[in-house]
Amino acid sequence: MFNLGIESFIKEKKWQGRLEKSRLAFLGHQASVSQSLQHSLDLISSHTPLKISCLIGPQHGFNSTQQANMITTEDNPMGLYRSDLPMRITIRKENSKGCYLAEPLKQDTSANSISPFPIFSLYSNKNRRLTQEMLSHFDVLIVDLQDVGCRVYTYLTTLFYILEDCASASKEVWILDRPNPAGRKREGSILNKNFISFVGAAPLPMRHGLTLAEASKWYCSLKKLNIQLEIIKMQNYYPKKEPWPDGFAWVLPSPNMVDEECARSYSGTVLLEGTKVSEARGTVFPLKAFGFPEMKTKDILKSMAKIAPQWLTGCVLKEEFFQPVFDKFHNQICSAIRIYAQDPFYKEQDFHPYRLVSLFLKCLKKHHSDFDWIAPPPYEYEYEKLPIDILSGDDFLRHWIEDHSASIMELEEKLSADENLWQEQIKKHLLY
Repeated sequence: MFNLGIESFIKEKKWQGRLEKSRLAFLGHQASVSQSLQHSLDLISSHTPLKISCLIGPQHGFNSTQQANMITTEDNPMGLYRSDLPMRITIRKENSKGCYLAEPLKQDTSANSISPFPIFSLYSNKNRRLTQEMLSHFDVLIVDLQDVGCRVYTYLTTLFYILEDCASASKEVWILDRPNPAGRKREGSILNKNFISFVGAAPLPMRHGLTLAEASKWYCSLKKLNIQLEIIKMQNYYPKKEPWPDGFAWVLPSPNMVDEECARSYSGTVLLEGTKVSEARGTVFPLKAFGFPEMKTKDILKSMAKIAPQWLTGCVLKEEFFQPVFDKFHNQICSAIRIYAQDPFYKEQDFHPYRLVSLFLKCLKKHHSDFDWIAPPPYEYEYEKLPIDILSGDDFLRHWIEDHSASIMELEEKLSADENLWQEQIKKHLLY
């Protein structure tokens, strides 16, 4: 029977016994749930004797509600942190220290956490790493984040940062592992060290094919971190056969990551955040479609199919229209391409979202030569480098798109070389 990391953790008294005398921080969000959709924090509170000493939220907040990038999330604690847990926590401002505290309601005598505990954000103008103040509140940090298998998704960067910070402070990190909905397929160029940012903190490709526990093993090895890392594996998880286990409900880990299909396409469509093309934010299918008003969609699709049909497999592309209610082209009707990466069209090993979107941008330049496609900085706390460069991992893709004479094989050779290199690098770190 399939078990998530949190479910294995709750069942195994030996792991709980090791933590009984420790102060525990919990890093999670709305999608930190069991298969029965109980929140992991609730399960720890009601099924173990363990004490939570502080909560930590990543980008989008503990409740996964925050839309915009580069917002000071500590100014919106109710968006960040749950107030409806069975442990009955409420949120109040601690004026003397300027942080927010969570405390159990008086009528709930079953709560394990008796005294108020602080709640922190790892995504703000002030902090994206663990501060000395945060580190002083715990001995062990429990991480239970639902990732989507893409280098750009900032939960991965947050994980790398906390591994470094906890190693320096001699704190333990426990990873409760979760499925990677994008599966084992790897795609994209390996990040160039000169383009490191919050959406790319380490040299791995866009679609990395790892779970967060596997990624933590790889990163600790890469950086030679002296850290006590405990991994609670999933049981009976077979990523090559079933990346997202059948019957496991999808809970949004962030506002625009609406389903598994979105997670599958994300390693390609996220590139459009570095452009002036809409990635369908503000619609009911964000990151699954892209376009802008008066886009020559039919012509672009024909060119894509002619130039590199091998990059369009494993899905179906369809001409559609959308009208965003916020973000790019707000309230304007956009001509668009919609990716259908769902049954019966989706084939994981044949699907190439990074190549597909790269090809789209190449053909976009052909049919809209005057379209100013590159979005300027700032983007995700990077104020100088172009967003498209930090997203793709270097400036190679941008130059390839803009160079009319650059061939499909030039990009294919670079991607294939990096993907093969990555495949070899991670073999010893795979858990499933």
